[in-house]
This record gives sequence, C-alpha cells and structure tokens, in this order.
Amino acid sequence: MRPSQRRTLPLVVFLLLCGVVSACTSPGPGQADRVFVNARVLTMDAARPRASAVAVRGEEVVAVGDDADVARWVGAGTRIVDLEGRTVIPGINETHIHVRDLGFERNTAVNLTPARNVGEIQEMLAGRLEQLRTEDRLCCWSYPTTGGEGPWLFGLGWTQDRLEGSRMADRRDLDEVSREVPISLDRIYRGVAVNTRVFELLGYEFDDPSTWPDWFRRDPPDFGPGEIILRDSEGLPTGVFLGERAPRLVSAAIPEKSLDRKVDSLLGGMEYLASLGITALVEAGSRMGEVTRVYQEAYDRRGGRLPVRAVVYDGWYRSGDPQGIGDPAAIRERARALGFHAMGDRFLRVRGAKSSMDGGMGSRSAAVSEPYVAVPEDPLGAGNRGALREPSFERALAQYRALADYGWEIHTHAIGDRAIDRVVDLYRVLLDSLRAGEPDRERRWSIIHLYQPDEPDRSVVEEMSELGIVAAINPANLYYEGESFLRNVGPERMARHTPYRTLRDAGVRMACGSDYPNNPPDPWVGIYQMTTRRIQRHDRVYGEDETVPLAAALRCFTINGAYLTYDEDARGSIAPGKLADLVLLDGDLEAATPDDILEMADRVLLTLVG
Repeated sequence: MRPSQRRTLPLVVFLLLCGVVSACTSPGPGQADRVFVNARVLTMDAARPRASAVAVRGEEVVAVGDDADVARWVGAGTRIVDLEGRTVIPGINETHIHVRDLGFERNTAVNLTPARNVGEIQEMLAGRLEQLRTEDRLCCWSYPTTGGEGPWLFGLGWTQDRLEGSRMADRRDLDEVSREVPISLDRIYRGVAVNTRVFELLGYEFDDPSTWPDWFRRDPPDFGPGEIILRDSEGLPTGVFLGERAPRLVSAAIPEKSLDRKVDSLLGGMEYLASLGITALVEAGSRMGEVTRVYQEAYDRRGGRLPVRAVVYDGWYRSGDPQGIGDPAAIRERARALGFHAMGDRFLRVRGAKSSMDGGMGSRSAAVSEPYVAVPEDPLGAGNRGALREPSFERALAQYRALADYGWEIHTHAIGDRAIDRVVDLYRVLLDSLRAGEPDRERRWSIIHLYQPDEPDRSVVEEMSELGIVAAINPANLYYEGESFLRNVGPERMARHTPYRTLRDAGVRMACGSDYPNNPPDPWVGIYQMTTRRIQRHDRVYGEDETVPLAAALRCFTINGAYLTYDEDARGSIAPGKLADLVLLDGDLEAATPDDILEMADRVLLTLVG
C-alpha cells in the first residue's frame, strides 16, 4: 500500500486523537484525558500482552485492559475514542541511527540507497536538481576554497556493493547531470564521488597539468590499504575516493552546513521518524561531541521537548585514534568542554560513548577469521580478512577502561567474528573487574551490528548472554545489503548472519535500529527481515531457521530498545505508569502478511509521544 492509498480515520476521531477538538470540560482529578476503546492493543507487557482499551492522563498511561478496566477513569471531561478494531502498539525505540542529515536529505540532498545502477543515480540526482531549481532552493552554499557562494547538489547513501557490476558513478557520470553545479555524493562506508566542478573549485583543471597536485598522478606515499583514488586509463582521478583519508583530498571544497542548518535537519528528521511510528532513538554519534552539540541546540530551541526522545552515545572514541584518548583525564576534560546540561531529561540524555572495532561487511573491511570470497575488485587481494581498528589488546583495554572509569556505557561497532570476539574479551575483563568493585551496579554494554558472532571455532552468543551484553542489531542491513554480503562471504556464512533465533534462545537481548543513513529509517523493514530473513531483490532465503515470530521482532523494536538505555520502566511497553508513547496502525497487525508488514509505514495513522 502506497501513501496515496492509505486508509484514514474519520476526521473527527483524528482530531480527537490529536487533541485539536476540545472537550466541553477539562478532566477532573482522577480522570483520564483520553480513553481509547475497541482497539487491538499489543502491549509488550508480559503481565498483560493484549488489551482492548487504554486510558491516558497527561503524558502517562493510567489504565490498560478492557472497557471495565478503564471505566473508572472516564469523567465528564474525558475524550473517548473508538478505534474500530485498529491496532495500538508501544512507540518504536530505534536503537542505532545517525539522524543529523535525515531532514537535510528529505528536503535538499538525495538518498541514493534505492539506486541499483549508475543510470538510476543520475536520474535521482537530475530529479532533485530540477526540483531545487523549480523551488528556487538550489542556492546558496558557501564555497570554502574560493570564498564565494553558489549552488551545490548533495547525495548520500551509496555503495558500489549495491550497484550493478559494482560500478560507481564517477565525475563524467556526474557531469552528465550537471557540469555547472558542484555535485558530491557521500558513500556509506567512508568515501565520496564528485564531479569535475568540485575539482575546479580546488583549482585543479584536467586540461592544465600545471594545476595538478602530486596525487593526481600517484597516490600519496603514506596511503595504506583501503585508501583508494580510482583512476582512469590515463592514470587520472575519476572523482571517486574511497577510505578514510583519500576523500580528504577533495573534501576541502565541500561546503559545511551551519549549526542552524544542522539543527533544522535534525528536527525535520525526527518529525519524519515520528511519522513512521518511532518515539525514541539512540543516536550512535561519530563526530566526537559535534553531534551531541546539535542535539543540545535542538533541545534548547524546542524548549526541552523534541519530536522524539533521544539518547546519545557520543562518538568520542574509536580504537586506533590518536594517543591521549585512553587517558581518563583527557576523557574527563572532553566531557567538561562539551558543557551539556540535559543529561537526565526524558527527551535528551547523553548515555555513553560509541567505539568501533572493525569496518564493514559490504566494504570487506570487517575483521573475519575466514577470508572473504575472492573477487577481482577487492583492493586488498586474495586472502583478505579485514582488520581490527586496534590490533593491540592491551591498548584497546586501556582505552575502554578510560571510558568505563568515567562512567560511560560502551556501545561498540563489531561486525566480523574476530572483532566480535575481541570486544567480548575486552568487555569480560572490564566487567569482571567493575562488578567486583561495584557488585550492585548494572551495566548494559552493547555490541553494534553483530553480523558474524556464531563461527565454527568459537560461538560468543552464550558468553554475551552470561555477561549481559546487548545485541544492538540492524536487520535492515541484511535486507538492503544481503546481495553484497552473499557475494562477500558466501551462502554458508550468510545463513549465520545475525542469528536472531540463536540470540533470542540464548537469552541475549536484541535491540534494533535501522543504521540510517546506511539504510532508510523505516523500522518495518527490519521487522519484516527478522520474520522472513528475506533480502531485497533476491528470491532465496538464507538462514530461515533464524527467523523469529512477529511478537518477538516487535519486542526487539520496543521494550528491548528501552532496556538498552535503562528506560524499560518508563517506556517500551503499554502499562499503567508508563509514558503514553503509542502508535496507531490501520488494521490488525497480527493478521498482516509479510508483504503487509514491509509496507506497514503506510499504515501508521498516528504517533503519540507522551
């Protein structure tokens, strides 16, 4: 069902839900503001999994059950809304997302995630360019290298692993979209593609060798594996730069968004997330304090009430970063310098730090034991097993200990089995030590992504359960990137990819997120993937025995997400005393087919955040 086909509530009922139509009198003491009846309520509360009525007073649920259970909360000022058999679920808790560019992407940039080939990339860019011109929104951006201003076209969310033949859009392809407007496309896994106009803003003219820097003809001598300047048959840059350092050769020309633009984008993105049924998120920040500053500014601008609740794991730390990061004094100084003042609010909290132990599966840089399937285009060659970001266990341990000493929860990116093993070993050493000193203090550290935890030589799933490590997983990655994962690791390992049922049966809590902008932020795609194991544009199912029922998948997107951030007593399920974070869906969710679930975002009629 597409948005234009979406069924809607009768107007008066919709207005009542939104609080637009006022009751004749205000609710009195002991009365609910709103009572929803004749509903299919999936509570995610083990004590009462299903109900037909919910009473809400202020920001909280005061009663859940049947008509008799909510009757005592009904007074002269209570709004009673008949939902006519529609479904109510708790608000979705999105546990891994990078929201900052979402509003910008929906309003200005182009999300290239759906593109299957270079031609589709060109069509999407040309369409946005025409839209921005028509709406007179193409200008103005400040050009850092020239001091001038002008138009710019931004794209994001591409990776060659999702494109036919792994062919990337180069400067000539982008020049066909526009030769006059600078174009830059951010890759999912550290990379950028630019058109010729961007080179010109740097002062480089392809027809004038006197303007060429040394790297035009040869890679910088300090480039390591994975740092790639794609070159044409004449050895000149194609405009595609892959890795962490290579993109910096052209990034100086790309405009930086102002703080106001970043805040606008964040707030717009959060409003869009609410339309999908998301009421809370975990921002897995990656820019050492900068992302958290944007959240704080947005919080202040909105008077302390954001469109959805946010918990930030700031990107202060990554294994292998410069010396000093492992120094507790340096970490404390970082915290003081940031100066955040909303550390415990229901709408914004800074909970801990995000770390990274390896790269990506699509980019073949995740640290695996068994080499990737050999392909000609792998720059690291046959036998590539990826790499740990910090090879030294002792150095990584010192860095993690510094974070733990400051009191942060630790949220670590680990995809390949070698990286997952390393993180579990680090966590074990630290958690055993910390729990010996503070046996009553709970810690909910997590591993992000967790693609290959169950390898033949060692399965860490039981160890994760024993240590209480949360699996902060991203089922949407398997749906959207499954084809490239299959090509990189083969069918046997593909069947073991993020083993949902194995994790659940072992008692490991799974908390789910989309990992936007790597994937669209639609949570229903992840729920569909967990219940079917299907991947985009592919008929065969890999790991069908690792599917979980709909109810289990919903828990991973609701109450388990709240658990990750210590919020399970406040949200994540529908129960008396909890926040009224509710989502209204058209129809009976439990009767939905898999295809219905995949399109469920079109059936979100209303999202209430408290």
